[in-house]
Amino acid sequence: MNNTITGGDGTPWTLYTFKGTVMEASKNMETRVSGGGGGGFTYRGTGGSAPVSITSTTVVHDQLFLQDEQGQEHALQLQGFNIACRTSHVLTAAWAIKQGQQRGPYFAVHNHTTDQTFYKDDEIGKMFRPPILHLLGIVAGLFLYVVPGVVWGVILYRRHNAQVADFKSGLRFQ
Repeated sequence: MNNTITGGDGTPWTLYTFKGTVMEASKNMETRVSGGGGGGFTYRGTGGSAPVSITSTTVVHDQLFLQDEQGQEHALQLQGFNIACRTSHVLTAAWAIKQGQQRGPYFAVHNHTTDQTFYKDDEIGKMFRPPILHLLGIVAGLFLYVVPGVVWGVILYRRHNAQVADFKSGLRFQ
């Protein structure tokens, strides 16, 4: 695959793929913890305290070594995919580069052996993000007229989701 698509802001993105056989695969998990709140006050025997909130997210890191048809080995380091694969599986990794850029994000990995596709939805969403002027229009609409601003926001949200779904359903890995 080496196609060009038009992003949500009208900028072209070139799609690339790489296909290879898994020579080795490893997986690591990173847990990110953040928190805040707490504290309080007292005054003459009365007071209050704020609750503490703690959240955590786990990010999966996949490291894959793939060998292409010419025997060349390639290392892929991916975050947030959680790819199910093992040695000898055949994978295709897809990434996109925005016009004017040198690099771009991986957005999908297809395992031909298990016929499973793993997507990075946030990266696909970035490709179809509407132009900043649309977002500013929503904000202005909310200040001027709440209902039209909300309606315009819902229309853009639905259009964005439809573009992402159409893009994913149109992907073909060979």
